[in-house]
Amino acid sequence: MAKNMLPNMKAGGGLLKKIVGAVIALAILALVINHPHDAAGIVNSATDQSGGVIDSVVEFFRDLGHG
Repeated sequence: MAKNMLPNMKAGGGLLKKIVGAVIALAILALVINHPHDAAGIVNSATDQSGGVIDSVVEFFRDLGHG
């Protein structure tokens, strides 16, 4: 089976991937500089949600073992 299933698409990425990454990094930097309080709220919200996901997965496996 071929490594790359889509024609004309490089598997290793390229210029477009670097440009998108740079734009995202600049957007995050601008958010932190211009609105530090909002940026902190976004980070706190994301960590709270990811912690809830981890707790749910752990609870699922605990129930799976006891069921």
